[in-house]
Amino acid sequence: MAFHWPKKALELHVTVKTDDEIIQLRAKVAELEAQLEAERQLRHRAEFRYGCECRINAELVDLCRANKVDFRASLNERPW
Repeated sequence: MAFHWPKKALELHVTVKTDDEIIQLRAKVAELEAQLEAERQLRHRAEFRYGCECRINAELVDLCRANKVDFRASLNERPW
């Protein structure tokens, strides 16, 4: 089996950045990573609070049932 060179030559494009551009890009990456971490913390806090509310609501529904207190029927059903 013989080796055949490709008919089209390989093209290579290289862009050289200056040190200042690299420093600016690294600073931008660091800034974006910090923003991402802040958003993650916000999401974690919201998930935690939502979980707490779910547990509190479940306890309230259980207490209402145990004491024969009327409550909204929609609390018995999941929206999903």
